[in-house]
Amino acid sequence: MTMRPGTMPDAGVDAAGAPPGSGLGAASGRAPGGARPPAVGTGRAAVGRRGERIAARYLGDRGWRVLDRNWRPGPGLRGELDLVALEPSAGTRPAALVVVEVKTRTTLSAGPPAAAVDSAKLARLRTLAAAWAAEHSAPHGRLRLDVISVLLRPGLPAELRHHRGVGLT
Repeated sequence: MTMRPGTMPDAGVDAAGAPPGSGLGAASGRAPGGARPPAVGTGRAAVGRRGERIAARYLGDRGWRVLDRNWRPGPGLRGELDLVALEPSAGTRPAALVVVEVKTRTTLSAGPPAAAVDSAKLARLRTLAAAWAAEHSAPHGRLRLDVISVLLRPGLPAELRHHRGVGLT
């Protein structure tokens, strides 16, 4: 399979975000019986979940182990960690516990997806990352915050950018 740099296939869904063969995607545009299907995968939450699935598969394909998805802390803290993954050790570099914020957009009208991660968001992610690490025993030599931005456009492969080390804790 050939891919343009910065892109990856989005297997498991068609261009409209529907499972292949479901009759709800871009190929038919209509549900069985000719009725217009409900919008599938077009709401913000659905777009975000799709981006997270793409990001998790991207990391797994590179040998990372996803330890947690959509983790929320107990009482007292607010927020969510999209992905928590273990980046394998390389040479003398120890394994890294990486909190990954996934930002997904369908257009660039509001700017690139990663631009939504500002200093306040990074501060919240640092606090949540420390809380996750305190509750879980995952062997690692360091803790890092990354952002994966995903751009989803109809008829095109998903475009993914991995921004490493945007916030070190």
